[in-house]
Amino acid sequence: MHEYETVFILDPGLDENQVNDEVEKALNLISSHGGKILDTQRWGRKRLAYEIRKKRDGVYTLIKHESTGDVVKELERRLRLNDNCMRVMTVIAGPEWEMPAEDSMAGTGIHPRAAVAEVPASVVLEESGE
Repeated sequence: MHEYETVFILDPGLDENQVNDEVEKALNLISSHGGKILDTQRWGRKRLAYEIRKKRDGVYTLIKHESTGDVVKELERRLRLNDNCMRVMTVIAGPEWEMPAEDSMAGTGIHPRAAVAEVPASVVLEESGE
């Protein structure tokens, strides 16, 4: 099991109850498939970088969870089929993917972004199921 962060954007035309229902469906799906919810952040209505379906705003939600790749695939599949969901993206989170603090890099002459190692091919292949 890995730690994942899933961000999805819901249609801005939904009322608060509908948004709550959609978020609860996602949380229930993760829990019912053996995943563990670590954190849920509702970022609210925000301006999109570009229009999606002729809309300039969206309702953002971040779910941090610990689950398997199969749970992530099912969650993304259901969100992509949902007409209320405009976009969804899931990334692996955790200590191996976090940026080093700028304070820890002070005096080394290395920019923190340059200190991040490349992802080994074995990790990419393992996650994609190949």
